[in-house]
Amino acid sequence: MAKLFKSISEEYDTYGTISEQGEIVFGQVRGFKDIVDGRSKYAPKEFLISRNENILYLPKIEKKAVFGIRSCDLKGFYIMDRQIYGKDPFYTARRDNTLFINFVCREPCEGGFCSSFGGPVLEEYQIQVIPDGGKYLVMVSEEFEKYMKDFKVVENNEIEKFRKDFDNKMEKLPVEGIENRIKWNSKLWKEYASICISCGACNFSCPTCYCFDLYDREDERLREWDSCILAGFTSSSAGNNRPELDERLRQRFYHKYVYYKKSKDVYLCTGCNRCTEDCPVDIDIKEVITHDYSKE
Repeated sequence: MAKLFKSISEEYDTYGTISEQGEIVFGQVRGFKDIVDGRSKYAPKEFLISRNENILYLPKIEKKAVFGIRSCDLKGFYIMDRQIYGKDPFYTARRDNTLFINFVCREPCEGGFCSSFGGPVLEEYQIQVIPDGGKYLVMVSEEFEKYMKDFKVVENNEIEKFRKDFDNKMEKLPVEGIENRIKWNSKLWKEYASICISCGACNFSCPTCYCFDLYDREDERLREWDSCILAGFTSSSAGNNRPELDERLRQRFYHKYVYYKKSKDVYLCTGCNRCTEDCPVDIDIKEVITHDYSKE
C-alpha cells in the first residue's frame, strides 16, 4: 500500500483519514503510514460540494487522491452523480479531478445497514481496498490499472468469500419495494415532528444530500448547504408549500425512498446510518424502512 500510495502521490495531492482531537477526520497526508483506519466522523462531501462558495466563477481545481473513504460514503457520490454530474460545473470539475480510494469495512458498524444497498464491496469504484489481515485485496477500475503493475493477482473467489461472510454478519432490511409500501399519511411523520427540533443534522451528515440555498452578498453569489427539514427551505414569494414540520419530514423520506428511486432507479441512501447517529432526538431512519404501513 505504501508503494501504491507513492505512485498515486506523484500525480495527486494526497488526503486521508487522520486522527484529530480524538476524532477521525480527513486531512492532507504525506505517506500511507499517516492514514488511520476507521470511518470519519463526517461524510466527506466537502471534497465535491463546498459548504459555502461563490459561484460567479469556477476556482482552479487541484487533482486530489483521497484514501480511506468508506464504501457507504463513496457510494453516495455515485448516487448523486445521476442527478448533478454534468449539470453542476463545480461538482463535475471536482469529481473529474478527485480519485477516491475506498476502504471496505471488514465488520459491520453499529447501526449501519450498507448491505441493504449493495455494500460494503461496491460495484462502482475507482480503487477499492479490502484489508485482509496483513495484506490488502485491491480492486481497480480500468482507468487506474496503471498503478497496479507488478502486484500479485488474486482469485476473485477471495473477494466473493469476503462479501458472503459480511452479508452473513449484517442483516438486510426489506428495502426493495418500499416506494410502493410507504404511506403518504403515515402516523410516522407526525410522531417524528413531535420530537424533531429542525436542526438539519440528518441532511448535513448524509452522504447523498445535495440541496443548497443561494443568495447574493455584495459582489458575490453564494451557495451553501441547505436542509429540507428547515422551515424556510421551500419558502418563496408565494408562501411556503410545506409549512408544517411533518410535511417536511415526509418530503425527506419520500425523496430518498420514492422520488429518487422512480426518477433515477436507485434509492437516495447508502445505509451509513449517519443521520440516526447525529440526530439529537434519536429519529431512526431504519424505522421508515421496516415500519408496517399496511397496519395503519
